[in-house]
Amino acid sequence: MLLLFTFLSSLLMVSLSIPSIINLAFKKRLFDNPNEQRKVHKRIIPNFGGIAIFTGFLFSSCLFIPSEILPEANLLMAGGLVLFMIGLNDDIVDLGPRIKFAAQAGSAFIIAYVADIRISNLHGFLGYGELEYYSSIVFTMVVIVGIVNAFNLIDGIDGLAASLGILLSVLYSYFFWQTGQTGWACLSIALTGSLLGFLIFNVTPARIFMGDSGSLLLGFVAVVLSIKFIDISASEQVRFGLISINSTLGLVVAILIIPIFDTLRVFILRILRNRSPFKADNNHLHHRLLFIGFSHMQSTLILVIVNILFILMAVSLQDLNDTQLISTLILTIMIVNGLLSLYISSYKRNLFSRVRAGERPTVNEKSFADEVLEQISEN
Repeated sequence: MLLLFTFLSSLLMVSLSIPSIINLAFKKRLFDNPNEQRKVHKRIIPNFGGIAIFTGFLFSSCLFIPSEILPEANLLMAGGLVLFMIGLNDDIVDLGPRIKFAAQAGSAFIIAYVADIRISNLHGFLGYGELEYYSSIVFTMVVIVGIVNAFNLIDGIDGLAASLGILLSVLYSYFFWQTGQTGWACLSIALTGSLLGFLIFNVTPARIFMGDSGSLLLGFVAVVLSIKFIDISASEQVRFGLISINSTLGLVVAILIIPIFDTLRVFILRILRNRSPFKADNNHLHHRLLFIGFSHMQSTLILVIVNILFILMAVSLQDLNDTQLISTLILTIMIVNGLLSLYISSYKRNLFSRVRAGERPTVNEKSFADEVLEQISEN
């Protein structure tokens, strides 16, 4: 019952507060800027959904999670508040990357050092086991900052970030409840309720975006839940139905694989093209799916299904150790991405032929047309 009340309270808090936030945003003329070329939305939409998500998550957690079952709660909320505030400022005045990274590092320090929630053991991954204390803190901070940014970058189309967040929070709630970690299970399900309440207004046609205040908070909670799950699995037997989870690190990678792979992919491509890895473009996985004709919700559904398939793969391959499992996951997603790239290359050649013949590109293709013409003409 505690999980149910936690879920319902966060769901109702968010779903009831968002209409007021939307109305206020229109009255004060606070909108997401649709004029940038890389934007996939071309109409005015408020981007303050993170306010509702954080409020619902905080309200539900404070109301239903006693401190004795989640003693780290105050520190978790402190770290989350830092990112929420810096994200909200960025939604309003567009902060520079240095300030955002400083805030992310500060939140990561609170979690890794002050709350002592850190990755202390790599369980044999690449030959590494127990980490030295300060190495563990530094490594945990790097992971937190990386995952926070990954969720910030994946939030590019209707419903995607929220759907991936719901998927991971439901899974972690189940795992924590199963291992007797009631406080962490409630924290996870509070996030589920908040994201579901937001998703009602974020499906196409989206009436509101979560903004940086929401995506940074989502990434922060997601990575903290992941780290705590890895830590708990070292002392508790975790099961997925009848299957015993032995390669916990591999399962966590599968749960987070879409934002992790997408971020690493675009960063590597930007560097190879002599561009800043932090300069935004339209080369994310969701952009590529939009380009070949899928709608926002179709693209979201495809990526969520792919994420689920990788989770099922990780669960079914628990006889492998973490190194073997993670290597298999990486190889598989690279093959999937390679097949998508081959299809897109063919699609671009067809687009080039159509544009050269005088046919106008579709709305989704338009932002790619100049780039396609330039690339193919060079070849």
